[in-house]
This record gives sequence, C-alpha cells and structure tokens, in this order.
Amino acid sequence: MFLYHLDIENDSDRVLKEGLNHSTATKWYSTSGKLFTEIDCFRPAHLPKWIDFKVAFGAHLEPFEKPYFQFPMFSDKILVFNLDISSDLFAYLYEDVKGLPSKEDLMKQYWESMHTLEEFLRYKPFSNPAIYIFEAVPAMFIEYIE
Repeated sequence: MFLYHLDIENDSDRVLKEGLNHSTATKWYSTSGKLFTEIDCFRPAHLPKWIDFKVAFGAHLEPFEKPYFQFPMFSDKILVFNLDISSDLFAYLYEDVKGLPSKEDLMKQYWESMHTLEEFLRYKPFSNPAIYIFEAVPAMFIEYIE
C-alpha cells in the first residue's frame, strides 16, 4: 500500500535528501493553522500527544497528478478525517455558513470522524478522506515520480 504527496513546489531534491515532514511538505496540503488551533479546543483528552496538527502534513491514497512522491504506509501515526467536515469548517472562515451545523458541532464531528489509516481502509466510513501524517517520512522510503 502506497501513499502519495504532490510536489507542486518542485522541491524534490530537498525531500529526497531530508524526507517528508511539515517543513518539506507541499503547502497545498496546508492544515490551516487558524482552523486547527480552534479544532484543538475540542480535542478529546484521551488522545496521544503525537496527534499535533502543527507537525502534520497531507497525503492521498491514489496519485493525484505528476510529479509526486510515493512512499509505503510506514507508520501507525497516519490518521484519516472526513474531508467533508473540514470543508464545512472552512466555510466558517469565510462566513458562508447558511444551513451548516454550528462550528462547535462540526469540530466535535471532525474528531469523531478520526480513524487510523488501517481502520479507514478496512471500513471506509466516509468517501472523502483527509489523510494526515504525524511524523516524518524517511527519505529512504520515498520515490519521486515525474
């Protein structure tokens, strides 16, 4: 099983040398600091400390467009959230919220949608996944596809 990360910023040399992490990852996968700071207010108390959106970066289950980085599912610190809920939360940043649940309800739903990647692949609880990796992908695992 492979995961994929776009190389929009054409920084392949750095990624292939240093690996993928929050500072080498493509900013297209941004975790939008303001939004995730608020989401953390509703973070369940029992979650491990490694679940920290300040160090997270995104990936896809399938290649999106070239060029991209390909790497194996190497860790259990890869989580999946419902992207539809994220989209609704982003609407609050732009004040386009007509017909949406409250921001607080959406934040709670966001955390409830969290699954490990293995759980998500096994049960497919929703169709629009947002995949976040919470630790660096070592350079030796990464292949660059042009």
